[in-house]
Amino acid sequence: MRLFLNILGFQTAWWACIAGVGRGLEIPVLLYGLVLAGLHLRFAHQPQQEAKLAALAMLVGMAADTLLQTTSVISFYGWALGPLSPFWLWLLWALFAMTLNTSLKFLQSHTLWLSVAAGLVFGPLTYYAGAQLGAASFDSTPFHFGVLAITWGFALPVLVYAAKHFFTPSKGLS
Repeated sequence: MRLFLNILGFQTAWWACIAGVGRGLEIPVLLYGLVLAGLHLRFAHQPQQEAKLAALAMLVGMAADTLLQTTSVISFYGWALGPLSPFWLWLLWALFAMTLNTSLKFLQSHTLWLSVAAGLVFGPLTYYAGAQLGAASFDSTPFHFGVLAITWGFALPVLVYAAKHFFTPSKGLS
């Protein structure tokens, strides 16, 4: 049941953020995501480990997305601090990290090349979908897709490695 709720929680947060940003609903979206994060931590076996992993992912994501935005690979919409990526993206990175020891835990038992491949394929697809749904804009050229693929092909295995070696709860799924 925990696995299903983790998948459902992240997917609803992703859709809420993407749809909400384009409709001016950032405050409710951020509150929803924070409630989900709080619930995840409340029921996690080792909430401190999960919170640390979420903070790491948020920093990795903030750096990656800010760099992507600064180099004009993609333009994100929404509230942000100066040139940094928007707050809703920070939240999505943190929530994504909360799947790494639960619904995406299987990645930890495979070679990191699976994480690289998943990042190369699914990273650009999620950004493309987000842009199509109004949360960002970018030129869907092979170059831009390539930069997004390289970014996620690096970020996902780094986060999976960190989850496995530094932030994996010792008891069950969290």
